[in-house]
Amino acid sequence: MARRCWLLLMILLAQSAWAGASQPPPLYHQVVGGEEDYQVPEKTTVVLLAAEKGVKFTVLAKRNGLKGSDKLTPGMVLKINTAHIVPAELDRGLVINLPELLLYRFENGAYLRCYSLALGKPTWQTPTGRYKIEDKRTNPTWQVPTSIQEEMEAEGLEVEEKVPPGPKNPLGHYYMGTSAWGIGIHATNHPGTIGFYASHGCIRMLPQEMAQLFPQIEVGTPVKIIYRPLKLAVTPEGRVFLEAHPDVYHLMQEPALDYLRDLAERYQLGDRLDWDKVPAILKAKEGIPREITKGPPQPLPLQSPPAKGGSPQEVRLSPLQPPKPRVE
Repeated sequence: MARRCWLLLMILLAQSAWAGASQPPPLYHQVVGGEEDYQVPEKTTVVLLAAEKGVKFTVLAKRNGLKGSDKLTPGMVLKINTAHIVPAELDRGLVINLPELLLYRFENGAYLRCYSLALGKPTWQTPTGRYKIEDKRTNPTWQVPTSIQEEMEAEGLEVEEKVPPGPKNPLGHYYMGTSAWGIGIHATNHPGTIGFYASHGCIRMLPQEMAQLFPQIEVGTPVKIIYRPLKLAVTPEGRVFLEAHPDVYHLMQEPALDYLRDLAERYQLGDRLDWDKVPAILKAKEGIPREITKGPPQPLPLQSPPAKGGSPQEVRLSPLQPPKPRVE
């Protein structure tokens, strides 16, 4: 009996490359944005402009022969690629993909827009999971957690138990608390941190973007935080795109190429990918969708074939063409 149980356990562990995950990553279907010529309207920096456009500042700087610290003058024309594979994992609510440093908003099955974030440092990670917005506050007082007070003391800083509203408050003017313990979505008094892993787990946004989003979000809105360094999409026309980001929290359980091969096999896409293009994309980790279609595009059926080693898995429709609104 013990031998049979051990054998069954080994089979289950070997059956899937997604060991430890509740389900395999979904296949996405919408690619938005693209390269544009952008005329800088006012003085700013590469880092701040990248945050406003939702792109990596290193990619923006390299594309235009700049440094991250360079100041941009009004009238400069830059090449900016704002393309993203939309991680449509909710029909209504907020989806945060940690490796992207982006928040995506959905309503009535449609993708609306994305926002740049600052997230938890690798030593203080923002958690994944399904949550919801539990409260909303304007001009909040920051009750400094004990753990951060201890960090202040260890660094020789003045220990504060609470910070009232004002320019020194790291929560800014708007705060949305989530059901994840101690994790909120809020503005910041340090906008230069947006686009970096700089917080103690909380989710920071640019002040002007948080001011725009805050009144549109209700208490009870679903929030799904995911960790997808690699995203694969097949558009309704059958074009295949791959988007790669750094595995900043080092949570991937296998090499990126093996991960992609398993994902392609699960959705029976292996012969539709130009594998010669894949290594360069995985190496660059630009966060830009790159087309890897092999041969003429083939429209994807509405349902995927049976998943390897289990029951059929859903292939999600384009968020602009949902069968009906559904909240996960």
